[in-house]
Amino acid sequence: MNDYAEDAARFKQETAGHEMVVLHDDGLYRHLVFANPKPSLYRFDLITWANNLVIRGDGPNFMFSVFPTADLFDLFRETGRHGIQPGYWQEKAIAGRVRSWSEDRFKKWLIQEAASNEAAYPGLMDAVDAQILNSDDHSLEYRGTAEYAVASFDHDYRLRLPERWEESFEDYSWEFLWACHAIVWGIAQYDAAKAVTA
Repeated sequence: MNDYAEDAARFKQETAGHEMVVLHDDGLYRHLVFANPKPSLYRFDLITWANNLVIRGDGPNFMFSVFPTADLFDLFRETGRHGIQPGYWQEKAIAGRVRSWSEDRFKKWLIQEAASNEAAYPGLMDAVDAQILNSDDHSLEYRGTAEYAVASFDHDYRLRLPERWEESFEDYSWEFLWACHAIVWGIAQYDAAKAVTA
């Protein structure tokens, strides 16, 4: 199971020194700003109203809406007690890029495809490695360039990208995972501040 530890570490590093500023706090209506007081990136806002939560900032911009849950802080508190839940939370996202091309998923498929056909097509693994995985001619960072690398592949075995319904090379976008961590962390900061003033 993926606990998204790498994404959590990235979030923690990029928000080190962030402080919360409450611009508005009236029941379900909140506007909280999280930023480093020194000039830096990765500022984000959490804005809530009945049945809605928006996170906006330097990169992650998402809107979540749930009925009949009035306070989405309650939803994220309850379901995020043991870490982020991107699979469940993506169902609540009504705006924002939740999924995107995954170079890692593509490479995993490519290696598996080559390994499973190596016996019938000797040298296939070496050819895939030289022409695609370690080639200076092809970047696998984007779907289009990965598709071009497969189309340009020259060996006895013809690589064929599976149809999207057969295999997905998408995963949660870094922005979505970052936003999930930010929401959980931001709510915890808010709760801690409320506990001090209670």
